[in-house]
Amino acid sequence: MKTAVRAAALPNLLADAPPTIRMLSLDCFDTLIWRNVNLPVDVFADLPFPGGGIEARTWGEIKARKSLPFINGRDEVTIEEIYGALMPDADDAARAAAIEAELAAEAHHCFAFAPTRDLIVDAKRRGLQVIIVSDTYLSEPQLRALIASAAGKPVADMIDRIFCSCEYGVSKAGGLFTHVLADLGISPSAILHVGDNHMADRIAPAKLGVNTVHLEQFDDVAEQRLRLEAVAATILDPAVRHKHPALQPHRAQISLRDECDAVETLGHDVLGPIMHSFALWLREEADAMAAATGRPVKLLFLLRDGHLPAQAFAAAFPDWADRIASVELSRFTATAASFTDAAAIERYLAPEIDTAQFATFAKQMLFNRDESTKLCRNASKRGFLKSVLEPSNVRKIVNRSGDFAKRLFAHLASHGVERGDAVMLVDLGYNGSVQNAVEAVLRQGMDLEVSGRYLLLRETFLSGLDKRGYMDTRNHDSKALHALSESIAIVEQLCTLAQGSVVDYKPDGSPVRSAAGVKGAQSENRDRAQRACLEFVRGVGTGLVKAPMSDDAECRRRMAGAALARLLFLPMESEVALLETFHHDVNLGTKDMVSFVDTAAATEGLRRRGIFYVKNAMRAYLPGELQRHGLPLNLSIFSTRRFGLDLRKADFDVGAMKLPVILIDQTSHAQIEIDAYPTSEGYYQAMIPVGEGQYSAGIQLGQHFEWVQVEEASFHYVDDYMKPKAAEGAIAAHPLFDAMEEVSAGLYRCQSEAGFMLIQPPISAPGRNLLLSIVFRPVVSRPALSNAIQKAA
Repeated sequence: MKTAVRAAALPNLLADAPPTIRMLSLDCFDTLIWRNVNLPVDVFADLPFPGGGIEARTWGEIKARKSLPFINGRDEVTIEEIYGALMPDADDAARAAAIEAELAAEAHHCFAFAPTRDLIVDAKRRGLQVIIVSDTYLSEPQLRALIASAAGKPVADMIDRIFCSCEYGVSKAGGLFTHVLADLGISPSAILHVGDNHMADRIAPAKLGVNTVHLEQFDDVAEQRLRLEAVAATILDPAVRHKHPALQPHRAQISLRDECDAVETLGHDVLGPIMHSFALWLREEADAMAAATGRPVKLLFLLRDGHLPAQAFAAAFPDWADRIASVELSRFTATAASFTDAAAIERYLAPEIDTAQFATFAKQMLFNRDESTKLCRNASKRGFLKSVLEPSNVRKIVNRSGDFAKRLFAHLASHGVERGDAVMLVDLGYNGSVQNAVEAVLRQGMDLEVSGRYLLLRETFLSGLDKRGYMDTRNHDSKALHALSESIAIVEQLCTLAQGSVVDYKPDGSPVRSAAGVKGAQSENRDRAQRACLEFVRGVGTGLVKAPMSDDAECRRRMAGAALARLLFLPMESEVALLETFHHDVNLGTKDMVSFVDTAAATEGLRRRGIFYVKNAMRAYLPGELQRHGLPLNLSIFSTRRFGLDLRKADFDVGAMKLPVILIDQTSHAQIEIDAYPTSEGYYQAMIPVGEGQYSAGIQLGQHFEWVQVEEASFHYVDDYMKPKAAEGAIAAHPLFDAMEEVSAGLYRCQSEAGFMLIQPPISAPGRNLLLSIVFRPVVSRPALSNAIQKAA
């Protein structure tokens, strides 16, 4: 017989049990009775103690466990003794009321695990007795009542005996099974005990001859992911583990998953709970809109990103098949249909004209290639805007946009949208740009009642449209929403489908698509993740005898937010390895592709700029790129982004070493010392001012180092250096070395203390000051420097 099993094997466990077995013994918590929270102490968040129930209740138990063994000689304590230590000055009635509040909180969050219930049923069918052996501060009547509440009276009635550690004064690991065997008068070999704690439920009873099976509740990756989801929930919403538990209604299903492949687990354990919860909310929102409008609501999932949400909704609510549609409506096509007059054209151009992407603007406004070339040739920003708004061009844009809108209407009609319908546009978000562009056109051209519902909504301006997000300002502050939106492209790419973005429609509404830019392994992995997600959606409720009372709509929203935040900011190594192969197209009618995860670029950024690099780095998935550099970095990113912390470079600049530098111009030279600050992996960065390019710099590395590795030497304009794309404006420096031998690429042996690196300035723009960035790693320091460092330490 196996000595360890996963949860899915529990119902058939007895089929392989030794013939001597006459009794099934079960641990209670996390074997038969589970909690809808990450940690058992999360339940205490419901207790009404000042400052939060978790800490107060935990401190009370610690105090009781420290003092009572010396008073009564028992190692285990009862809940009454805990509250006696927690509330020493309260009267009996107050303590009794507090205990009842805790028991009610437990009942609110507890549920019975269906596979364990099925194991009990099979045991009874085989004529076995069933007992519970639990490490708990609850008494037998209290624990039996909790089991009856969570599992139902029929399950509780199948349990013949309950053994509670607090009633015997000893834990399972400390000898409780000795009392169990004595009370039952049964041979150890006649018992099969099953529990989730390796020491208490396997090692301790096995030493007495009891047959044992360890229930492996989660694989290591799932256990870590669930812990990090609780961490993410707490950072995202500080009320978690203060006023609310870290709720996790997906625990049972994750435990029952057999597949351990990284793609499958990402789809099942992460996308599944998010998409199912989103679908539940969409159903509620559609019902509310139908009640408000008096008309049935059609859900229009916007492809491409709406593909997986549409599939998840269909899986959750198959009876809604005739009221949902996946329509191909992109930012490009929505905007192309929106140019009804000169004001609409100006509203489109004015916020973006500063980017000077004239060719992209011209294509969006439906100019052909020759017209675009003429418009863009030698155009300034103001000149381009003026040309576009000439009456002849306005007429051209408006007429073409009107024709485009008719083709878009035909596309919607081909998916069952009729004039006068109430429709809900559904997308991942985060700004609702498609709705912003197309809603007025849909209302005017098809008399549609339009709303928009999004997984995440963080509007950059107050549109005044009927928009809501599953996560929006009703339940999160703007800083939290902004943080979640920064890497949302990861979720978009996991939710999309392998086809090009729609760029036009034929007269009958058939979509005209750009070529799909992403194929092969990325599409295959995405499809597998999506199938696993849908498997989760179809299996919701599996593992539960009945849902816990705390598993409501708000519980699911909190869980989905935590799962999303964890993926975006605290990714697992296996997830990063998968997403390293992913690319993303910007979906604006162009072929631009962006790599999600470039770990080499992230490592280079850390070496050359230090941790402050992450504050300004504009990356698609920075936490993914930095995951291999350790959790502290991503926790810093998460907290900084989520709370909008005002941190400056000076806050990170500590532990400087003095680097001797000679500045040389045409007439003189000066000896100075520059602070070189640690960056990452043992590297240091020195930033040397060289004016408007009039100074050459001699960096006297030989004074301090016998061996040194030079990572970078580059010039930067001072006023651009702290901007997000500063690295793109770097000017390569070309060092000359004296008394420094390059032994390997970038690795130098300083032949004497006179070894130095001379760098001449580039030709710079007048009036703009430059700085020279030198990034190096000391390999072998000269004894004088080593002694100075040790003395300073």
